[in-house]
Amino acid sequence: MQRLLRMLFGITVVGVALPVSAGVSHVFVSNSGDQTLSLIRCVTSNGKKPIKCVEKKRMDVGFGTSWPANQYDGHPAWWWTGLSGQVIGIKAKASLSPLKNPGAIVPVDTYNVPGGPEVGSNFIGIMPDGRTAWNSAREVDRIQEIDTDPGSPTFGTILNEILVPDQDLDSPATPTRGAARPCDATITPDGRYMLEPDLGGESVTIVDIDAKQIIHQLSPEPISGEEKVLPFMATTNGKIVLVENLEGDNTYDIWDVSDLPNEPMWKTKLTQADGLGVDAQTSEFTRDGRYAYLIMRGVANADLGTNEASRIDVLDVDKNSVDYLTIVNNIELPKNCRASTGDFSNDGRYFFVNCNGTDELVVVDSHTQSQVLAIPVGTGPRGVIVR
Repeated sequence: MQRLLRMLFGITVVGVALPVSAGVSHVFVSNSGDQTLSLIRCVTSNGKKPIKCVEKKRMDVGFGTSWPANQYDGHPAWWWTGLSGQVIGIKAKASLSPLKNPGAIVPVDTYNVPGGPEVGSNFIGIMPDGRTAWNSAREVDRIQEIDTDPGSPTFGTILNEILVPDQDLDSPATPTRGAARPCDATITPDGRYMLEPDLGGESVTIVDIDAKQIIHQLSPEPISGEEKVLPFMATTNGKIVLVENLEGDNTYDIWDVSDLPNEPMWKTKLTQADGLGVDAQTSEFTRDGRYAYLIMRGVANADLGTNEASRIDVLDVDKNSVDYLTIVNNIELPKNCRASTGDFSNDGRYFFVNCNGTDELVVVDSHTQSQVLAIPVGTGPRGVIVR
């Protein structure tokens, strides 16, 4: 605006308070305890009250999601998540009303493997262009490419499948469990590579999406005294990948993946000695790329039976910082929160995280790195996604 005034009138404007338009985020919260979806409408601005949130509606849907694909938006009207034995697409952008139409929920049978388990977890990651997604079907040891373009004639079908090799022969498949057990899905911002940790295979698998084939299976080393690493979640920004492990009180392995397709370089392992909480869940990079939020369900030496000290550990991921790959802050969440996942507001300033133990959606201000709101939702909230 100031540049336009200078161009039109040849004047310089100093100290003019220009109006700031509000941003709206529609937060869908999947309440697994009562099989409902809550729709929270949040309005943000730079004013004295920077965010206001209210639950607009709650609807019985008959299912509860845990890990919706939220790294990239995909098609604006649809979002995707995994259920037991299947993946579903949900057409809901700013309202729950479309879900009254059966065509607004599209199921994809991801466990259609002869002789294999019929139920089990799925972890889906949307591609940056929104046209396809990649899913880790854990108990059938498959990575699957799914058509997520509603304008495509093959919408809602599996386009390609990749069998994940098991790198840990001490954990063979059973009638109900996979051998490699691919356990999450994260995609680089350029859409070239998909990465996933193998809970049973003791590996981190990397897929070249263009070639549709596995190019690396990384083998993390266990901490002293542990026999297995048990990697189970992962998130990448295209520079590094953060991998949550179940070993010990839970750890993080961090790999440099900036030079793919070349072999990634292991950077470090975060443990409680580095200030890490316990009972890791998942992680998200802040929209400005400065930090990663590590969602932890507890604190070392806390009595987890009576004090569920959930918190977000803030990891510095700025390569030029003196604190690179160091935990620089802790964002305390409500007692007994039992957080597990989260997503950012459309303007990137706020982080929404579930409190499964207190039936709330918590709002964290990323500028101050502190909790600012808690909104009551349904019973046992798990999945959180913003549209």
